[in-house]
Amino acid sequence: MRFYGVDIHGLFRGELPPRFCLALIEHLPLESAFKSRALCDGGVKDAGWDRNTFLLAEMLDALQMIHTSFVRSKVKNPRAVQQPDPYRRPGSTQESEKKYNPFSSALDEDLPEPSEDRELYGETGQRTFAIPTEILARSSSTEEKGAPFKVS
Repeated sequence: MRFYGVDIHGLFRGELPPRFCLALIEHLPLESAFKSRALCDGGVKDAGWDRNTFLLAEMLDALQMIHTSFVRSKVKNPRAVQQPDPYRRPGSTQESEKKYNPFSSALDEDLPEPSEDRELYGETGQRTFAIPTEILARSSSTEEKGAPFKVS
């Protein structure tokens, strides 16, 4: 009602079609309580973020980057000056983004023992997998198509 002037209770009274109500909800601005809550993953501490708050966070990150660049230009060892972490935004988990690696997590899956699965481990008992032929076609370093690739 705040943004469109439409009473959503009309849906339950049969005055508004469901598709119309869903369209209204879908196109709510970021400042709405619904979008703000959805963006914050339901966390109360992050409630209230709107476009202006996101822009301020972006400006703060840019200012920190400029300050870091200035400090690096004035010191003897510029690599010693660390880039500051970006300002935390709702819905972002910076810790897990840094630690998550899809390739290593795929390799860490529970796999059968070498004695149980000869196709996966090959004759040597080391973990291998076949490279797809379309990837091998682009590579000039591999002569044999479908050659296993060893992962250590």
